[in-house]
Amino acid sequence: MKKVNASLMGLALACSVTQALAKDYISQEQLPDWFNDAVKREVKITEKSNVTLAEFPLSAAILGKWSDVEKADTYWYYTVDIGTDTPVECWAFQDYDGPANSLVNMMKYATENIATLHKRALTSQYNYSLNVENIADTAVLDYQVLYNLGTGAEQLTGLMKGLSAESPNGLQVCLHNEIGYRETFKDVFTSFVNATDKSAHATPFFNSVNSVFMNNELVGVAVEKFTKDADGDVEIREALSMILPVDANNVATTDTVTRSWSYADGELINAYTYSVENSEMSSSLSLSESEGVWAVEGEIQGKPISAQLEYQGEFVSNFGTYLVVDELNKTDKETTTYVTWSADTDPTVPTTTTMLKEGKQDGLYLYKADMEGFEVKYKANDDLIMQSATMSIGPVSMLIKPLFVSGKPTAL
Repeated sequence: MKKVNASLMGLALACSVTQALAKDYISQEQLPDWFNDAVKREVKITEKSNVTLAEFPLSAAILGKWSDVEKADTYWYYTVDIGTDTPVECWAFQDYDGPANSLVNMMKYATENIATLHKRALTSQYNYSLNVENIADTAVLDYQVLYNLGTGAEQLTGLMKGLSAESPNGLQVCLHNEIGYRETFKDVFTSFVNATDKSAHATPFFNSVNSVFMNNELVGVAVEKFTKDADGDVEIREALSMILPVDANNVATTDTVTRSWSYADGELINAYTYSVENSEMSSSLSLSESEGVWAVEGEIQGKPISAQLEYQGEFVSNFGTYLVVDELNKTDKETTTYVTWSADTDPTVPTTTTMLKEGKQDGLYLYKADMEGFEVKYKANDDLIMQSATMSIGPVSMLIKPLFVSGKPTAL
């Protein structure tokens, strides 16, 4: 049995479109003219620094004037002079909560430190914008906060910009506390992410990055990767990172990771999943099988779980679900049923899914998956690459739109 390390959840989605999506929470009409003028400022960076970090690793000429690295126990830190009043700050982590939780927490602490530095109270802050995009095969969260320090004539207004991206090597985060220079900041961050050396990791035969909407509001990104390992089995890594507005001033954060292994025929070997919500571990569960008996170990909301499943059959992996649909397409049948394991429902019982073919529209296959309490409707092309997906769970509706895809989910 394979050894399972920490990772994340599962939304099996993808497409061949690259795009950026943004949600602006504050309109220009709500802001003074001086701010709207300042936020348009940009600079052209021509200087580059040779940055090498063997432990991460990364090595390249990166935009901006980079400081020498400062090393802590679990991260590396740089400041970057981009020719404006305030430097960009960048970190590389190998121990972290997730792209959403880490980014929002770091922005919170940075804003509090700025208030302390200026000896003014943080009197208000507002969600300014949320953006989801990709740098090649790497998902990026872009969150910005407008804040005020002090009151009256002593009041200072600032814009904290944050970017985070997770590669196979770890998490990269940059912050910039200055109004404007939004594209300049992105250029520096892109250069930082592109400096990552991923050569030590096997290339996935399928890799998808997808934007996630909840009740028509952009909230995050879902990633899915299938990689063939040395034994000919499939390592599956799924990630969901969300920044959900609670109100005009606050957000809730979720990072969920599922890492599992599958035989080449789609049968699940084992799985591990964890979820971090607002910087607190909300669940951590593993599924394994021994002598035909499946067992779940871990905890949910701090309560331990240790149980043997009454179910003694095979589970279909997330990779295997693509194989199931592929086989369905080769027959005259309209439906097929299969069994999966999901920590999102009851992790101590199997989840039965019924897949229904609903014809074709505009050259795309239409499917409906009924998964015991909620359904997913999606469109896919001939390679079974999802073009869009919608699901409803009670009053909550979710929409998945593609950003990036490479490979085919059945091309092991």
